[in-house]
Amino acid sequence: MANRRDTNEPSAPAQGATAGSIAVGAHDLLPALMPALRSFVRRFMRDADEAGDVAQDAAVRALTARHVPTNSQAYRVWLYRIARNAAVDAHRRRAATLVPVEVEEVDPWLIDHRLVTDLSVRQALMRISPDHRRVLLLVDVEELSYSEAGRRLGVPTGTVMSRVARARTALLRTIEQDEAAR
Repeated sequence: MANRRDTNEPSAPAQGATAGSIAVGAHDLLPALMPALRSFVRRFMRDADEAGDVAQDAAVRALTARHVPTNSQAYRVWLYRIARNAAVDAHRRRAATLVPVEVEEVDPWLIDHRLVTDLSVRQALMRISPDHRRVLLLVDVEELSYSEAGRRLGVPTGTVMSRVARARTALLRTIEQDEAAR
């Protein structure tokens, strides 16, 4: 007897779904998650337009999926996994189309300052308090407005503004301490 996975029969419908359909309302969360999804994908991509395309691709993949989580938290995790995979696929497609170029010998003492700055900021972010790191990630990385960040944190907009100022000061101090230690 054939294993169920070996057959072409569709698997059992998700909880809350009827046979042959996606759970009612499963994709209702998608429009609200798209801005955060674009921001998430932007971390992997070189430019915002490419990130938007990849986020759109992830949304299409989600909308055409056969099995969709019905729990809102599981749906969000599932959607972000799809977005991450879409970003990886985009990188692979780009790498496959690159033409090898002869590289001149590079002076090993020349340093890409942008890379050093990025690494310095990342290291400093890990050394500041979790509260400072969280507010900076919301405002500076996810690019939420102060009011959106306030809603996420459950605090007033003015509180977010002062927390961001203190967090940026703490981050700068940490970076400066690292520089002085070198």
